[in-house]
Amino acid sequence: MRILLCCYFSLLLLTMQMEFLSVQGYTLMKHLAQQANALEYGLKLASKSKWGHGHGTRVAFTAVPSSTKKVRSGNYVYYNSIITNEGQAFKNGHYFQAPHDGLYAFTWSTRPYSTNQAQTSIRVNKTPKQYQYCFTGTSSYTDSCSTFIILSLSKGDKVSIHSDSSSTYIHATYSSFSGMSL
Repeated sequence: MRILLCCYFSLLLLTMQMEFLSVQGYTLMKHLAQQANALEYGLKLASKSKWGHGHGTRVAFTAVPSSTKKVRSGNYVYYNSIITNEGQAFKNGHYFQAPHDGLYAFTWSTRPYSTNQAQTSIRVNKTPKQYQYCFTGTSSYTDSCSTFIILSLSKGDKVSIHSDSSSTYIHATYSSFSGMSL
């Protein structure tokens, strides 16, 4: 808005100090006024935009479990060691709450511990949206599995990771949950 006000004051000063000049059938003042109107229209559109930072809040988080634990089927996986929580949308160590309607990207990685498998899912308001089955093949060798998903959320929706098997041991050092608004 300050830019717009500066443009208008500049136009007023120009009209007082110079004569109207003709540029391709337009007066210079008319041409500048059209540009100022176009700028004002663009600023109004940008302020109403739902994309990027139109909401005024950047949202991004990354969290990891603070310790290796067995997680029973249907229970939350807790990521209570917060690395990033821009916008404070990751809550209580186990869920993300959408601060506004929009698209969000999430990823979670799981590394089984003391077993060769881990089954988890990402859920929106406790409804599964994507599953992850991490099977490493042997108990002497374990690897991490990662899953990525983009979700359309409404304001207030809660997104969390849940265990889907009774023998899911989540290794703290190599597991994580991250998300961000798009």
